[in-house]
Amino acid sequence: MKIYIMVDLEGITGVVSSERQARPGSDGYEEARSLLMSDLNAAIEGALEGGATEIVVYDMHYYGLNVILNELHPRAKIIMGNPHVVPPELGLNGSYQGMMMVGYHAMAETKGALLPHTYALDMKSLYLNGVLMGEIGLEAAIAGTFGVPLIMISADSKGMEEAEKLLKRVEKAVVKYAISKEGAVCLPASTTKEIIRKRAKIAVEKIDRFTPYKVLSPYEIKLEFYERGSAEKASKISRVNRLDDTTIQLKGDDLPLLWKRFTSKYQ
Repeated sequence: MKIYIMVDLEGITGVVSSERQARPGSDGYEEARSLLMSDLNAAIEGALEGGATEIVVYDMHYYGLNVILNELHPRAKIIMGNPHVVPPELGLNGSYQGMMMVGYHAMAETKGALLPHTYALDMKSLYLNGVLMGEIGLEAAIAGTFGVPLIMISADSKGMEEAEKLLKRVEKAVVKYAISKEGAVCLPASTTKEIIRKRAKIAVEKIDRFTPYKVLSPYEIKLEFYERGSAEKASKISRVNRLDDTTIQLKGDDLPLLWKRFTSKYQ
């Protein structure tokens, strides 16, 4: 049984500061990486206990160099670096039975959320076929195009609320409870490791109960930026339509390619 795991950093145990922990090179970044490894390896261990036979991880944060390779569970493989467009035969495809998301967060503009954003800090809102969503929703929709369900997610409390609104069923591992943009009630890594492991194990054991999050083709992504300059930069990319001063539009029949081609050129 194949499981695909996407890992981010803002929703990892104990991470509450973008500048001091989530930014590579910052004072708390190395500690944040260690906390990431605790959460990630717990998900891998749980998945294996639940019956997974093959696990591939995609390092999504910043440059894709956050995972400490010599600490990664030996039964897993990882896509590192920043390959926005990963060939299906090497990345996510229809041969996987489920996807997990470790270390996720709420979308930009979410009230009371911890470190909320949608991919880049200059992005204010993202609509897929008219539905407002963040990284959790869009990545679940991309997986859905391959028939792969999102089966487990670890996140802060506001990120989890977002996931619950979109998905009929998902195993939930809350690692911290948001108070403000850079404040949360955090659980120790020894506790969250067990929470994540148990939720991942249950998710794989009950994998037949999950359904892919499917959005029907054709696809339209409307992306609003905070600043006019960001929309102007994005509008210079091929096949991007500018709708107004701060909003652009992407349209196509292949959602994974539509989004990944755009993000590979908008950096």
